[in-house]
Amino acid sequence: MKLYGSLASPFVARCWLAAAAKGSNVDLELYEDGIKSDSYLAMNPMGKMPLLVDGDVALPESTVICEYLDETLPGPALMPSDPGGKAKVRLLTHIADLYLSGPSSQLSRAAPDDDAEQIAAAVAAADAGFTYLEHFIGGNGRAYGDSLTLADCTLQPSVNFAVLVLAKHGAKDKLDGHPKLSRWWKGCVENPSLKDAIGQIDEAVLAFRKRRAEEAAKKAATEAK
Repeated sequence: MKLYGSLASPFVARCWLAAAAKGSNVDLELYEDGIKSDSYLAMNPMGKMPLLVDGDVALPESTVICEYLDETLPGPALMPSDPGGKAKVRLLTHIADLYLSGPSSQLSRAAPDDDAEQIAAAVAAADAGFTYLEHFIGGNGRAYGDSLTLADCTLQPSVNFAVLVLAKHGAKDKLDGHPKLSRWWKGCVENPSLKDAIGQIDEAVLAFRKRRAEEAAKKAATEAK
């Protein structure tokens, strides 16, 4: 079982956390020829990360991958057994993807001196995403119920990414003022099943951000000549 992608991507990272929550490992690597190569596109015509390859099965889309990992890897179940619980876990994932990841991605591509109105609109949209999560997330340090679920694995990288890019544009830490989210965040980063994997993700994100900053500085220096 091989997972293609970088842990700097919150979508790859959630799959990594799902495997960690199961107490299992998957092989992780960047696709040698790149995600736009003919060989990669033959498996995943979307040309995006992540991609899970397990024998003859090639799966794109992180939410699908996470559910596949939960169903095929040994370890504790990461989805509740009842329909209502399953729906709530999927709802939290849906909120993160629809109302948080979109504006966060927009802000990650924007420079601080880009159109102020567009940046303000994206910040407001991300604020709404945090508000929706605060409403629906569990209040006991877990996203739902009393044990880890796929919602925890999905939300942690998405929330982390959103907090980082919002800070880039001068917004305060969005966990402030959201007590249930703050309690949940602490529960995630201190969870023994996730702690090491979260540390690996943090290292990848820091390395990526450093590389992007160096590239931007180099480009600015070249343009100034």
